[in-house]
Amino acid sequence: MEKPSPPVPARDPAGLIAAADRCAAAGDHRRVLALLDHAIALAPDEARAWAGAGLALRALGRPGEALAALCRARFLDPVLAPVRTGIGSILLDRGLAAEAEAEFAAATEAAPGWWVGWTNRGLALQHRDRAEEALAPLRHATGLAPDQPEAWRSLGTALLLLGRTEEAEATLRRALSLDPRHALAQSNLGWALRRQNRLEEARAAYRNALAAAPDHAETRWNLAVTDLLAGDWATGWEGAEWRWQVPGFPARPRGFAQPLWAGEAIEGRTLLLHAEQGFGDSIMMLRYLPLVAARGARVLLELPAPLLPLAAALPVEVITAGTPLPGFDLHCPLLSLPRAFGTMPGTVPPAPYLAPPAEAAARWAARLPEDGGPPRVGLAWAGRPTHRNDANRSIGLAALAPLLAMPGLRFYGLQAGPRAADIAALGLEGQVEDLSPLLADFGETAAALARLDLLVSVDTSVVHLAGALGRPFRLLLPFAPDWRWMLGQEDTPWYASGRLLRQARPGDWSAPLAAVAANLARLAPLPALAAE
Repeated sequence: MEKPSPPVPARDPAGLIAAADRCAAAGDHRRVLALLDHAIALAPDEARAWAGAGLALRALGRPGEALAALCRARFLDPVLAPVRTGIGSILLDRGLAAEAEAEFAAATEAAPGWWVGWTNRGLALQHRDRAEEALAPLRHATGLAPDQPEAWRSLGTALLLLGRTEEAEATLRRALSLDPRHALAQSNLGWALRRQNRLEEARAAYRNALAAAPDHAETRWNLAVTDLLAGDWATGWEGAEWRWQVPGFPARPRGFAQPLWAGEAIEGRTLLLHAEQGFGDSIMMLRYLPLVAARGARVLLELPAPLLPLAAALPVEVITAGTPLPGFDLHCPLLSLPRAFGTMPGTVPPAPYLAPPAEAAARWAARLPEDGGPPRVGLAWAGRPTHRNDANRSIGLAALAPLLAMPGLRFYGLQAGPRAADIAALGLEGQVEDLSPLLADFGETAAALARLDLLVSVDTSVVHLAGALGRPFRLLLPFAPDWRWMLGQEDTPWYASGRLLRQARPGDWSAPLAAVAANLARLAPLPALAAE
């Protein structure tokens, strides 16, 4: 039988704080708060009481009150390291990484031998996209506390962000040797294995993570995209619905009161379909619109303005994103349509399913008329810079420059955004005609693609548009590609007109570039033989 806890002196702040510390160690944060509220009433300038109350409030999910209490503790005693880390953690949760880093730095100055401060300092640097700088404090943390799995997990995450996948794997396995049920270490190990295309091992690591933390949304989402990459689409589409619960996910839940459509009968009802994530994702999913309309519903389609011209001929009522919505009965995000239709690799609705708008097509027929000249090749060399994987998927125009010397071809730049300026920056105006100033929306881009013989591109929206139009393309893919391209095949069920050219090793574009050169050589006309 356990001995009862000794009574807490009602008017002894030190005794109350000591009792609160014992309750905190046991995880009883409500009792902590009650004890420390009493201590603060007796000794309002006692920094330790304010510190413990702030940490308890944070543990209870009351960050605003926690921040106020911790800031009071910091005012009373600026060198309490747990106070500085507590403030920093709340700031980091609010996206204030620079301010959080300053708090963590203060914690390491106040307690240089405390591994937690160094680990958090490294995490703040990661959040500031300074993963290389994060390595030093994180390595210092593992030196201070080699038996702490969280220190090793944090270091492994920084290595992953730097693309140092094999080092990351070894570091994460070190964390798991210390705590096999460390959910984040297991999840990040799955990420490291997926980056090496070791998909079955990655899926096993994600499942181990979920055994320890079954409601961790990011792990469920990462498992889902690994399932899709492996070709297990039935499992992957279901798991992908967890994306809405992932903090910081590019698309946010709309909060509609109407239920999500999951493929049930909808005849006579009104269904709202709405775009999410990138332009390419939406273009890819527009293939489902005729199938939805065939179910007998009134179909509303909400799209960003640049995509609107592509939907003009679809059997839907189009709404510009950001404008008021009419009434509807159900809704479905575009990337939930494969789940609603139970799509498998053999049942993807085929392309082409889009056509250039008539007016744009006429403009581009005049701009690029049939003239019997050399074949026309479009180029796109960079994706959206804010994309999480852009450093791996973008190649840069300089890497494509050797292709421009191939005879018998004309090259056109379809690159959107700031990277279109690479043509001028590299002095390639005479070899690549920059079409970007004329590509005001995706209707114009579609019409331009219709005048070209081939598109060579990295994984970005223009590839989806080419495939949706049935135009030939060659897609340059990193070693570990996006889920939709799967592994080990040159063709894709999403677009019959495309071929996938893959890196043989991470970061090495030589194999896909050699394959592109061979494709272009076949496209170029043979030189005429001189008469004897």
